[in-house]
Amino acid sequence: SFLKLKRECLAPGTVVITDKAVDSFFRPQFEQVVLGKVIVRSTELDEGLSKELLQCSTELPDIPTVIANTMCTHDFYEGQGRLDGALCSFSTEEKLEYLRKAHEAGVRNIEMESTVFAAMCRMCNLKAAVICVTLLNRFEGDQISTHHDVLVEYQQRPQGLVAHFIKKRLGGKAV
Repeated sequence: SFLKLKRECLAPGTVVITDKAVDSFFRPQFEQVVLGKVIVRSTELDEGLSKELLQCSTELPDIPTVIANTMCTHDFYEGQGRLDGALCSFSTEEKLEYLRKAHEAGVRNIEMESTVFAAMCRMCNLKAAVICVTLLNRFEGDQISTHHDVLVEYQQRPQGLVAHFIKKRLGGKAV
């Protein structure tokens, strides 16, 4: 039921370390047109790096962190199943059904950049991670009503995690 899903969703402010960047069909791939041909590239990220980042997060106070899939869409409104855009070609029920399917596919975050980043890093054999922060539970609505100061603190969480990780990797004293 959708009530159960609403309770299972991540709380706003949760940091998501991306396991796989998935497309709108929940596939871990990025499709790029090159010379008129569709090239499909994997978007799986480095598992070891994700686990190391998750371990680092346990050393930081009050920053809930998970490893999960991030869905990358082509646009902010219809692509992400939002009902609040200028155009909307689906019902509330259709939106909720799509979000349920995304949740079942391990998606806990939605944005618009991760698949191309993951695919390019993988092509170049670079260890990479995508780290985001959740802002709202999409089963409860599309509008962000959180106070500005709280949102500023949320957006600093991924940055703080990365800074902590870099300090540890460089052998410096982590703060």
